[in-house]
Amino acid sequence: MAKQILGIVPWFGQLWSSAVREAGGGSIGRYKVLGILSGKGPIRAGELATLCASSPSAMSEVIEGLSAEGLVRRVDDPTDRRAVVVALTEEGEAELERVGELMNAALVRLFEGLTADQRSRLRSAVADLNAILIEPSAKKETRIVR
Repeated sequence: MAKQILGIVPWFGQLWSSAVREAGGGSIGRYKVLGILSGKGPIRAGELATLCASSPSAMSEVIEGLSAEGLVRRVDDPTDRRAVVVALTEEGEAELERVGELMNAALVRLFEGLTADQRSRLRSAVADLNAILIEPSAKKETRIVR
């Protein structure tokens, strides 16, 4: 079962990449940054680089691009006045939502051909995966800095 689940993961990555291309949004890495900020709230660029398996200089370039588009902004770190954190803007949240809707539409098209029984089993499996994988880490507060 673990191998089957892991075999699906790259497919979702390809689906997400297709949604990003369809949206004209550039690289998938940009959306990974937006998604992390949406889930974790404002964090330091170094932590973003670590979470994205990126170098600090590469992450700085991504942040600069996203900042120039108004999708993220740098703000003072509330815990350390000498540091700054990267925060998702309302525009960044809207862009993430827009691409997510494209991915959702692609999945809806794929699931249209399922039987009622298949849909029921899939709903149960997804609910179980959500309870195991997502809910424990989703208890953290999401913040948007304006």
